[in-house]
Formats: sequence, structure tokens, C-alpha cells
Amino acid sequence: MAFGTNLLSIQKGVGVIAKLSVGTLVDNLQFCRTIDKADASDFNGKNSFSAGDTIFINVPAQAVPTNGFDITSSIQTLAELRVPLALDIISVVARDIDSRELASSIGIKSLYERHIKNDVAGIAQNVEQICLDRAVKATHNIVGTAGSTAFDTSTVLSATQKLTEFLAPRQDRSILLNPGAEASAVNARKGFVNDGAAVSKQYKQGQMGMADGFTYFSNNLLPRLATGTATGAHSVTTTSIAAATTIALTGTGAQTLTAGQTFTVASVNAVHPQTKVDLGYLQQFVITAAATASGGAYTGVTISPAIYTATSGSLQTVTRFPTASDVVTLGAGTGNVASTIYPQNLAYQKSAFRMVSVPLVQPEMVEMAAQETYEGVTVAIVRAFDVMLRRMITRIDFLGGFAATRPQHACRITS
Repeated sequence: MAFGTNLLSIQKGVGVIAKLSVGTLVDNLQFCRTIDKADASDFNGKNSFSAGDTIFINVPAQAVPTNGFDITSSIQTLAELRVPLALDIISVVARDIDSRELASSIGIKSLYERHIKNDVAGIAQNVEQICLDRAVKATHNIVGTAGSTAFDTSTVLSATQKLTEFLAPRQDRSILLNPGAEASAVNARKGFVNDGAAVSKQYKQGQMGMADGFTYFSNNLLPRLATGTATGAHSVTTTSIAAATTIALTGTGAQTLTAGQTFTVASVNAVHPQTKVDLGYLQQFVITAAATASGGAYTGVTISPAIYTATSGSLQTVTRFPTASDVVTLGAGTGNVASTIYPQNLAYQKSAFRMVSVPLVQPEMVEMAAQETYEGVTVAIVRAFDVMLRRMITRIDFLGGFAATRPQHACRITS
């Protein structure tokens, strides 16, 4: 009877830790709390998942209305984009936890404060760092001047312009600043009138308040991206085709391009997502995977956004296809010194990105297992015997994924 009672207490203890852990994880997420969440039901109705599972998220294409009752020549094909979201974000902490610590409320409280709280906060930072790195590298819109420390209102409003022109909803817009950009932004706005409650949030939550159409946050997990070794002039070598997500460029020796670098192509302008009118400036592209020149060229450089012209109807992203011999400018007009590290800041509307956190397979042949979900985030706790070393191991697991579903609703601000 005593053994059964103790086991029951331990089982409850693991459940309590799961509840505390998922609450702590959510509290420590910042970026991930301000973007869309994919419901676990999207994953084919499963109740548990494994690393590597993938779903495809449908992103509705922009409709192009006609201005006449005769629709004979204006019937549009349902052309939804499909964005893959893979379960490849894994974050785990394992502890050798004594049974006595799980068998009483005093032990659980002490364990949580001494270890679990910090461990789960570490998982949150790990997940945030991965998601932010992917978000920045997927964002093709960029403003600011590389290497500059200026972060005034004009710079931020240029990011606002990008989001608005690409039809990002006005609500739920956020901006994340690295510490250096935060210092510059606060200094530039020190003469502005600020709401007392907003100032309180700045000190308590790292939230700097509302300005320029954004909710400001300070974030020290934003990536610093390094440019490749590529120097000199570049141009397109092969004319692009509809739906292209790669481009061929001239190159030198074994010089490199890195994921996150941006570029423009001469005379290839951006278009308004709804009207398809030329926006009057070059479309910015981002390189999504590292590339190395060979034989005087980069072949198959992966890019975003995909290239669509007027022949693709509602999917159109540019005024014309990049054509052989078109001049390419690395840095998208914001400066591009080879082999240089540039800090990144991110402005976005929540629809730009999507994250999912899913329940894991719950093992049966273990001493105990618990799983809790809160605000779309799931944490699993498993405790089992390590037969190799004769010790009880308790592990905390997170499995999730991230996708840039509408990267046009985001804009980087380089500094």
C-alpha cells in the first residue's frame, strides 16, 4: 500500500511539473507568441507526432476582381500556394531526478524553482532562436543601411510602408529590436510623450510600447547575418520562368553567397499584391540557401519570393522575368560588404509566420509520462529507468515547426 501511494504521488508530481513547464515555456516565448499558430489538427488528425512529419499549409492567393458583369474571360483558377511546415524543431532537457523530489509538494516546488524553471526557459530561448533565424532568412523585404546605427522614426516608417504596400493587416504588427537598435530607437524617441502603462511594460516585460504602428519588443536572440565572400559585378545568366524559386547568376572562383543575403535585378520591379500595378521600385529577393560559385557561375541559387509575372494572374509578384545579362545588385540597395556581419531587426504582422507545437507519442513502458498543452504550446514529460547506469531519468520534450507563410508581411531592418 505504501509503495502504491508513493507511486501515485510521483505520477501526480510529473503531471504538476508538466503543467508548470508548459506555463513557463509560454511565458518565456516572445516572438512565437506574436505570430500565427498552426493547430495540431492540421497534421492529418493525428494525436501524436514524430520528428520529420510535415504538413502543407494553404495560403490563399490574392483575388483580382473584374469590373464588368461579363466574366467569360476573367474566370480565375483557384491558385493557392502551399507552404511546407516540417516538425523539425526539437528541444530537450534531461535530468536525473530523485523519486523523493516528485513525491511531495515541497519537493516539487523546490525542484521546479532550482532546475525545471531554468531548464524550460532555456528550451524557450532555444526555440525562439531557431524560429527567429528562419524568419529573418525568409524575409526578402529589407530597409535601413547596413552598418548604420541610426534607428530613427523615418527608418521604421519605411518598414511600415513595406508591410502596408504588401497588404499586411494593420493590427497585430510587432517589431523586434536587438539591444543596439533598441538603444538607438529609445534615444531617438526620448522627447516623445509616452503612456505610463507602456513604460511599465517596457521595464517588466521587455515590451517598449506602441509607436509607428508597431508594438515594440527588445529581443537579444535576433540573428546577426554574415554576407558571403562574393565581390564584383553580377548578372543573370539564364532567363527565369514562371514559378521559379531559383536563379542563375555569374560568379567568380569559389566565392560564396549566404542564406539571408538579399539582391535586386535591374528593371524587375515589385507589384501591388491586389492591383498588380508596378510599385515603382525593384523587387527585393532573399537567398534561402548558401551557394558557392563554380566555373564562373552560381547555378540554382534558391530564392524567395517565387517569380511570377502577369501571365500567372493573381500570383504575380514582379513586372517581368529576370532575363539573361540583367544586372544583379547584392544587398538590395542597403549596402553589401563581403564577409561582414550585420545585425538584423524584424518588423512583421502576425500572419507573416506560423509556428506549431504538437503532442508527442506517449510511451507506455515507462514509469510515468505526462503531457500538457497551453496556448497552442505542448510540453511532454517522461520518466524511465536507465538500465545502463541504474538511474532514473526525467526528460522534458518540445517538438514543433515553423514556416514563413506570408513573408511579404514582414520586413527586416538592418543596422
